[in-house]
Amino acid sequence: MELSETEKLNFAIIRGSKAYEEWDRQQGMPNYLTIILYELLMRQKLTQKDLVSLSDLPKQSINKGIHRLLEQNYLELTIDPDDNRVKYCQLTASGKKYAKEKMASLFEIEKEVAQKMGSKKMKQLVALNEEWSDTFWKFLRKKGEK
Repeated sequence: MELSETEKLNFAIIRGSKAYEEWDRQQGMPNYLTIILYELLMRQKLTQKDLVSLSDLPKQSINKGIHRLLEQNYLELTIDPDDNRVKYCQLTASGKKYAKEKMASLFEIEKEVAQKMGSKKMKQLVALNEEWSDTFWKFLRKKGEK
């Protein structure tokens, strides 16, 4: 039986996700912790709401990771001076060191894959993936409104 292009894409996405899950397993890290470290290394300072939105993980999972990092003094919370309800998460100096050490092998794999694919293909992949995701969400929301 021949698979459709959408089925092939779905399997490719699942295989890619499984590869990241395997990396988490090899590192002994839950995926929520990997995502928090990754996002805070890239973006420096985010709210818990930002982390939930970026990751699509449940608030409880993000909260669990935040508290775990706080207990280890890898994370600090700062209150927004304009809105006391908003707390920003930021890695401490030891948290940045920890995150860079933990994430180094993942960054290296991603870098090697990107180099192997080449700049042109990577740009196409990003653009197509963004277009697919945006369009999928648009149709999903439209179907949900019915």
